[in-house]
Amino acid sequence: MELLFTDKHTVIEAEYRFQLENGEVVFYKEWLNEEGKVIDCTLRSKNGYEIDDPIIMEQVQNKVDELEGK
Repeated sequence: MELLFTDKHTVIEAEYRFQLENGEVVFYKEWLNEEGKVIDCTLRSKNGYEIDDPIIMEQVQNKVDELEGK
């Protein structure tokens, strides 16, 4: 086996815990590149299940942006 290419980057992992208006606790995690741009994110329940709800995801991301002053 021959290595043809390698590339390494610094990535920041940020974790947030929110309580939604309905009382549900969710965990939001995002990974940011060197420029501070989000390159990936997840939203999970307190039991670790992925939450696939675009409305909740948008609300959480807007709150994170607000907290970060964006």
